[in-house]
Amino acid sequence: MKKYIILQVLLSVSLLAEISLTPEEEKNWQIQTVRGKEVSNIPIGEYIITVATPPNLLHTLSVPYEAQVVQLEKVSFDKVKKGESLALLTATQWINAQRKAIADTIELMHHEHIAERKSKLCVEGIIAQKECNEADAEVRTDKIKLSASKTLLKAYGASDEMIKTLYKELIIFPNMQLKSPVSGTLLQVNIQPGKSVSPSSALFVIKVDGENWLESNLPLSIAGILKSSQEVLITIDGKDIKSKLLHISPLLDPLSQTRYTRFSLPKSAKLLAGLRTKAKFSIKGKAFLVSKKAVVQERGRTIVFIKKGLVYYEQQVNVISEDQNTCYLEYNTALNEPMVISTTSIFQNMLQKGE
Repeated sequence: MKKYIILQVLLSVSLLAEISLTPEEEKNWQIQTVRGKEVSNIPIGEYIITVATPPNLLHTLSVPYEAQVVQLEKVSFDKVKKGESLALLTATQWINAQRKAIADTIELMHHEHIAERKSKLCVEGIIAQKECNEADAEVRTDKIKLSASKTLLKAYGASDEMIKTLYKELIIFPNMQLKSPVSGTLLQVNIQPGKSVSPSSALFVIKVDGENWLESNLPLSIAGILKSSQEVLITIDGKDIKSKLLHISPLLDPLSQTRYTRFSLPKSAKLLAGLRTKAKFSIKGKAFLVSKKAVVQERGRTIVFIKKGLVYYEQQVNVISEDQNTCYLEYNTALNEPMVISTTSIFQNMLQKGE
């Protein structure tokens, strides 16, 4: 008996979800229908976006000692190549390091001369072998000292050619070249000729050529639609940029109820770092674009009324996104049929009366 009652209820609901109208009734009630448009790109809204530079593309150049700027050879936004001189510096520590290297060189030459002379005397048996061994040990010690001096000079920015000249001619270079470690663009120049610079202070900031990021704080509902590595079409000033979702924060901002998102930015887009502007977002996916007039809220459900012949029936739908006049509905083959866009309240009343 219970099964029979349940079957009757289900059957009545099914019948009430379909409404048959005569051509005269359709004409009298001025019922209009239109087909939805199948689309492959779904707009998800317009939001503020910022062009940011990835940290791995930024190189900060500093020196581990106090120095004075003798000459500035590059200014902000100049293009630089790896190994190109940015400025000439001088420093007491730099002069002292050269003096020590020269002293170590002279001492090595002196001990090598002594070791060579003693080696001949040892061969002839004039002096004991012990003296020759001691002389050779002094030479080895001097070579270690000279190697340490060379390493220190390189830390100050001396080139191999400069060190070779210093050891050969025993002359001191008053200035040293501060060279770029990478090729790129100078974003910041924080020194001036004649001024002193403190140890480890940022003298130059260089941006290496590479792709920037697009960053935005998207509403929770929109961020929830996106997936890692998903392709996204971002439109800025009418120009479309094919991008990809790189990262989405697992945390929700409690104040704005948004999530931080990061997108790729191809070099071809040519947007300057620091730019902050509005952008339209779209994602790939099949959907139906319909008039908002067709979409009805019915007891917590979102439905449309679809026409087949002279029969109308309700179809539950899922709205992906919407604007002022249209809605993007989740793809469903049932939505290929014409949808009612006028007097939808008549169909709602019929359903409610039937219930």
